[in-house]
Amino acid sequence: MDQRFSFYQREDYWSLMGRGEDRISNLPNEILQSIICLMPLKYAIRTSVLSKKWRHLWQFNLSSSTSLQFGEDFSCNQSPKQFVTTLDQYLHVLGDRSLDKFGILFSPFNIFFPNLENWVATVLAKGVKELKIDLSQGVLHTSGDFYIDDRMPFVIPNPLFNCNSLTHLSLSRCNFADPLVSANFVGLNSLSLDNVDLTDAMLTSILEYCVLLQTISLKKCEILDIVKFVGDKLKLQKLVIVDCTNVSDIEISAPKLESFLYHGWISVSHVFGNVSKVNDAYLCSQGSEDFHLIFAGILSDLSHVKILTICSMGLLHLAFHEDDYVQDIFPLQLYNLQELQLVLDSIGEDDIFCIFSFFLLCPSPFLEKLFIQLPFPSEFLNVQSNSATAEEIISEIEFPSLKFIKITNFGGSPQELILVKFFLEKAIMLETIFTLMNQRDDSNNSLSRRIIEGQLSVIPKASKDAYIVVCGQLDHDCWINPTHAKLYYEENYRNGTAMHHDHEGHENSPLDQEFL
Repeated sequence: MDQRFSFYQREDYWSLMGRGEDRISNLPNEILQSIICLMPLKYAIRTSVLSKKWRHLWQFNLSSSTSLQFGEDFSCNQSPKQFVTTLDQYLHVLGDRSLDKFGILFSPFNIFFPNLENWVATVLAKGVKELKIDLSQGVLHTSGDFYIDDRMPFVIPNPLFNCNSLTHLSLSRCNFADPLVSANFVGLNSLSLDNVDLTDAMLTSILEYCVLLQTISLKKCEILDIVKFVGDKLKLQKLVIVDCTNVSDIEISAPKLESFLYHGWISVSHVFGNVSKVNDAYLCSQGSEDFHLIFAGILSDLSHVKILTICSMGLLHLAFHEDDYVQDIFPLQLYNLQELQLVLDSIGEDDIFCIFSFFLLCPSPFLEKLFIQLPFPSEFLNVQSNSATAEEIISEIEFPSLKFIKITNFGGSPQELILVKFFLEKAIMLETIFTLMNQRDDSNNSLSRRIIEGQLSVIPKASKDAYIVVCGQLDHDCWINPTHAKLYYEENYRNGTAMHHDHEGHENSPLDQEFL
């Protein structure tokens, strides 16, 4: 729909008018109103600048719209005061009509807290089903770990949530009132909390009362200590835990859980009970190599998954182990694994060794798809060399079912070529190996696409039908993508801070680049 109506921007509109004749505006009002109603709200609003006749036509869009989404494209050109005025106007135009979805990306200070309360109360009174409040705009510390803008957190009073219609709730950088009355959320199917002061007691209460919850996402909830998702009646199907740095214990026994995504320090005690239905797992660790016992145990408990994403530190946990307990786990047969994604922080010799070690320690005879995310820019981890040689490890590795490989951020370095050579010589059923060159590497030292194609073409292939594709910087990547397309490292799910401007070009409050 967005592409279909993108011509309604000002410059395209005038090009459609012909030589001074505004043919579109001469259409009957009924037709213009019908056009407006078919457009996304943000494009309908843009038509107000075309001419006097179009100034108020966008309001007809609201007459049929059940969704109000005020994201980055809406707020980036407005000051907070303008944002508040405009949003109040839209809600007023909406009148008594009900809403299905309401979402805002806003940077409020204390002066605007009453407006926030009014908006929440208004949309809940309209029976909103999906509510998204993102107040993450602000000034981050250079480490990205905390805000330094001295903003007070917005606290959502319990009485505002007396709404049985609410099924999806997403909050970022705003808090619940304490104690939380979880009975207000009995209809929730999905809950996403980012930078929320969620306590252990609050989470326990939510799980007790919100028996319909199927998806839970917890990001940077730094007060959490002990996390338990346990119960035969849990309907939880997807669980995401990202950078909850103070969590020390995790216990999961959820009979319907299908997807488990964890990013953060791995130095936590874990107990996995009934996780037999987990189909895909995302395990990215920020802990040191000293925690290989814990990581190996987690991977062992999830060895039945079909889809797995693992990071450099996870590979390091597995490759450099000496404890008898860990040795008793390996080799760990991943018989169900069909798709594997490796997210690398660096691509040095030790990283290559870790990759080889993983395939030796975790045989995956039915692996069909392999995705490798190379770093940009490259960084190198300092680890001790293992006594075993790469050649000895390679000789014992087989890929009887691997058909597709995609390597992203490929630069043609010697280590990367060693990696490609390894797969081409071992994957006897390989159909395609796709290398996507680094899209941002404009340095003079980078190898050209033609040189990389030449280097790859002379590597021996175990599969005579293997097709090598090199995608250049200007090519469109339309190939197969991994199931875990979103990577939860800091710069990806929280892109930092940018300044936005008002209509006169003055700088206003900072703006995070992504509306989560």
